[in-house]
Amino acid sequence: MSSATHTLAPSHCPNCAQDLDPQDRFCRHCGQDTANHPPTLFEFVHEFVAHYVAAEGKLWKSLAGLMFRPGFLTREYLAGRKQRYVLPLRLLLTFGLLFFFTLKLMPSGAEVHGGVAESLEAPAASASSASSTSAPPLRLPTGKHVNFKLSPDVVDSVPPFAQDRVRRAVARWQQDPEGATRSTLSAMLAWAPYAVLASLPFFTALLKLLYRQQPYGAHFVFALHLHAAWYLMLTFLVLVSWEWTPAVVALWASVYAWMALRRVYGKSWLGTLLRAVPLCVAHSLLIANGFLLLAVTGALSVG
Repeated sequence: MSSATHTLAPSHCPNCAQDLDPQDRFCRHCGQDTANHPPTLFEFVHEFVAHYVAAEGKLWKSLAGLMFRPGFLTREYLAGRKQRYVLPLRLLLTFGLLFFFTLKLMPSGAEVHGGVAESLEAPAASASSASSTSAPPLRLPTGKHVNFKLSPDVVDSVPPFAQDRVRRAVARWQQDPEGATRSTLSAMLAWAPYAVLASLPFFTALLKLLYRQQPYGAHFVFALHLHAAWYLMLTFLVLVSWEWTPAVVALWASVYAWMALRRVYGKSWLGTLLRAVPLCVAHSLLIANGFLLLAVTGALSVG
């Protein structure tokens, strides 16, 4: 009886109470589908792929334009041709989700794979260079080691309201240094997507300083597309662990940004290069400080 009830077409829209015909699959008033039952896994995945990233032609067209024609999608969007491609924010969120989900699938969850480990190792070491409570080095799949340290003396250097949290963290590091290291990396990965999103307005402001004739919104669209492409490159870096992969990805990421700036803003190749270099340096410093903050936050979160 219950299964038959699920197959009956409703006479009214569950969302807005609009009258429905038996053959209606979507409400004529609000557009909601008329299937009044919990979705199956297949239906849920199809809804995400079909409606969130608009995979019926748009995704593959957008993917080709994003990866092999740097700056093309931004030019198309600013020219008003938006319906042909996945919107820039959706591209960023989708490929960012893909990247961090791929990282989570790596062994031990918090461990990092490929050249991505190097980007976590440097700020982690910087966050702990002046401390005395040392954890045994955590071996990553690449053969790299991350060695976190935390000193009890650091308690005196933080505001009073945070000292209890720091004491608990120090105690955890002393009792289980390897477990604390893994928890720190896990916390860093959990906060990293939000850190990237938070960095976008600052990256856009850098673009505005270099290309003042363009409105801020146009720069933001470019930033979304560029970071979406970088997410795809990082995903490839995580999945393909060949020895030359980090160098190739780093080279392509740099050349990609240069070509995208040239296509979108229309300056000469030399003029674009003179702008791309300080942009990349400033953005690298921003990302490094962001990872440093993530390392400190992750180290304190284990308490």
